[in-house]
Order: sequence, then C-alpha cells, then structure tokens
Amino acid sequence: MPLRVHVVLTNEFNPEEVKEINVEKSVCAVIDTIRASSTIAAMLGCGGKSVFIASDREDAFKLKKIFPDFILCGEINGLPPDGFDYGNSPLDISKIGKMTGNFILMTTNGTKSILKVKDSAAVFILSILNLYSAVDSMIATALRLSCDILFLCSGEKGKIAYDDAYTAGLAVKYLLSRPYSFDFSDTAKLVLGAALSEHDINDALEKSCSARSLRSVGLGDDIAFLSHLNKYNVSPVLVIYAPGRLKSEFYHIKKIPELKSPEPFYLIRNE
Repeated sequence: MPLRVHVVLTNEFNPEEVKEINVEKSVCAVIDTIRASSTIAAMLGCGGKSVFIASDREDAFKLKKIFPDFILCGEINGLPPDGFDYGNSPLDISKIGKMTGNFILMTTNGTKSILKVKDSAAVFILSILNLYSAVDSMIATALRLSCDILFLCSGEKGKIAYDDAYTAGLAVKYLLSRPYSFDFSDTAKLVLGAALSEHDINDALEKSCSARSLRSVGLGDDIAFLSHLNKYNVSPVLVIYAPGRLKSEFYHIKKIPELKSPEPFYLIRNE
C-alpha cells in the first residue's frame, strides 16, 4: 500500500479542519528553511548533542537557568535578543567548529511549528542542509509505524513562504527517487512543481520574501550557506521529556538530570 504524502504550507493550519490529514498518525517534518530548521541541522551536524526548544524568551532563560552550560541561541525578528549567546544563524553556528555541547533555541516561527505537531507519531527537522538524511529517516519510520508522511512548512506570519514550499518540493522530488510507492496530495504535487521549475537552490531561495527580510538585517550571507544540499548527514528528531514521560522511538536518553518542573521539555537529537 503506498505511503500517503501531505504538505501543509503554513503553521497556522488547524488540524481539526484539515480532515484528510491525521497529525497523530503522521510522521512529520518541520521545515523552516530561513532559518530554524537549517540552524538545528547545523547544530547537530557540527557535533552538538541536543537542542532544547524554547517557546519564547522567558522559556529560553528558564532553560538557561536550569542548564547554565548550554549555548543559548535564538532570534526575534531575525536578530539575537539581549542576553543570548548566538542568534539563529546556521553560518555562525558552523563557525563554532566541532563541538559536543547542547543548545537552547528560541525563534519567532520555527519553534511554533515544532510544537504544533509535537503529538504526531514522530517529528523530524528538515532543511536543505540535511534533506536526504531526514527524508530517508521519515520513510523508514513511516513504514515501520504504518503512518502517513507530512511536511509542515512554517510559512511567514500565517502566509506561504516560498523558501519553505520550495524545500518541501525538493523533499517530494527526492521521494520520487526512492524505491517505494507514494500517494501524493495535491499540495505535494504543487510544491514539486515549484522545485522542478528551479535550476539553482541559492537562486530559488533568493527569490523568497524570507531572504529579503534576512538581508534587511544584514544576515544575507546565511542564504548561500543554507543552500548547500546535504551538507550534514543528520536526522534531527523531537523527543518530549518530562517526569514519568519519554516519547521516543529511537533511543534511550541518558544523563538527563532529574527535572523538578511539571512542564515537559522538548529537545531535538540526531536519530
């Protein structure tokens, strides 16, 4: 039986209103090409152990207080907030060099997408930097769990972001090269058309409003960096950790301190 493949073009969607998609029975990939998913790929690709996800600045500082050795990264409107170690730049993360530490990440839009589908069968983080590895892991997981595949594009303020839709199209294009049977939704076919119409990844991303916004705050160099297809062989996957609760199909987390907070912690590690 073919794997059903869906694409959602913005994280403002209401799962209850999209009847053909069952989020809980889907293996999801969150796409925020410019830049959260690219930054996460760079963090793990450079040797980082895990990325803790913060929903806002207050949550980020709370995590930093619990884990003072973690590197605090994030952005508000493209720029790092006061008190953060780094912004949300995959290029800057790559310049740290080989590392074995942990990160805390807070972004305007990307973390919202991750938390939107946190109850799905599995959540992967997909960017151009790790596209093949993430998609292969999604296929394997969907086959094992008998689930659909769902690509969630973060979008921009509730609207379609061309860079995310284009990346989803590249993922659908790659699916076509794999030796499996797929049933693509109309939206999946639409983003595939966008990918097939472009001949250069960097040029395609430069067309997006997200790229224009990034250049307006002096961070345009990120665009060429995050255009490198399959630079990192990583498959970032979401793990939900709370006292008495650990959601993971892939590994047993060790050496996580006993957390007294009743709130769950959301972290991303390589599969």
